[in-house]
Amino acid sequence: MTTRQQLLREAAAKEALASTFTRYAKGLADAFDGIPSQQGEFDPFWKGPAMERYRAHAIRLRRDMDELEDSCLATAENLRRRAKRLREDAANLTSQ
Repeated sequence: MTTRQQLLREAAAKEALASTFTRYAKGLADAFDGIPSQQGEFDPFWKGPAMERYRAHAIRLRRDMDELEDSCLATAENLRRRAKRLREDAANLTSQ
């Protein structure tokens, strides 16, 4: 049988992991800051097929990073919900 302390330790571990996912997600948002990806940002100094390939790739990567950020935040929220349930279960063990 799981003890109250085990449930609380598991809840704390899930909260810590959720914080890690949240911190990571916030870092992803800054990954492309300052890197040009819109067509007008290249015109003064870079034109041609290489620029078009880069721009298409940058747009794809930015979209993928946005999806990864959303996934990290959703995972963090799920971990926090599970941690809350574990703490509730631990509280119920002490009241029985």
